[in-house]
Amino acid sequence: MRSGYPDNAFISVPSFGDVRGIPSYEPALQATLKVVTAGLPDGASALFLVTGQIQADSGRMADLGTAEPVFEQLSYGPDQPREFDSQVRWRLSSAGVERLEQIRAGGGFTMSVGVRYGLLGGTGAPDWREPHRPVRVPYPDQPVQVIIKAHDWVQNVLEPMQQAAAVSLVVALPQGRTTDDHRTIVARLADAKRELDAGNWKPSIAASREACELLRKMRPATVNPKPQQRELQEREAVILTKLGEFTQALFDHDSAASHPDERLRDIAWNRENAVLAIGTAASLAQLIFALP
Repeated sequence: MRSGYPDNAFISVPSFGDVRGIPSYEPALQATLKVVTAGLPDGASALFLVTGQIQADSGRMADLGTAEPVFEQLSYGPDQPREFDSQVRWRLSSAGVERLEQIRAGGGFTMSVGVRYGLLGGTGAPDWREPHRPVRVPYPDQPVQVIIKAHDWVQNVLEPMQQAAAVSLVVALPQGRTTDDHRTIVARLADAKRELDAGNWKPSIAASREACELLRKMRPATVNPKPQQRELQEREAVILTKLGEFTQALFDHDSAASHPDERLRDIAWNRENAVLAIGTAASLAQLIFALP
């Protein structure tokens, strides 16, 4: 392709990223292309056509088709280099969003794009070769794949489309009184999160269960039997005590993912079960760790 350009001219799309959902009358998936140009005659413009394809962590693929064409002016003066972002959008129907979610199955995506452009005007430089072939692909660089993690897809794509909500939980170790149990709980919750991101529902629930096993043994200090005389921390401790039955119920729920019993072996766990397990366990850990 190098022979198709003036010696000092190029149009390159070295990368893309910042994949987001755009709310409108019809949801859209938007990706930002990084475009670099130089050596073009004044007034050179291009109409970019971008095709997209996504592959779920499970290996299933979906063809997004061609995005809405994007027109960009590439040069504002002789030999003036430019570097800019160009946003391309794919319109998605509600059924299309649902189909992508079925393919994603709670995991992440790998997205790839193909770029072509049609030159419009400003191509009359004396050394511009093959002016009768205005449709080209970027040179010397074209975009590579970009990995979209499950949490980023929910937060940056589905949430703006009002199709989902992403919530991050930060479980901080207690100051000055951290024990091996505290560290083990955090480690198991981290394991549960990694398995959840990988789409491994049963191992994720099993890791959450191990965190709950330790959480249910943690009880607050002595509480004043007279409610009117309790300090704020004692009042919070009473709430935590009342949550004991809930913690036990959560442990019992998660235990089915850890036992090889024949009647439990074939349970079809799903992402909702795994989110319930890790979300509630992390919330309990936040509350318990915050109490003295």
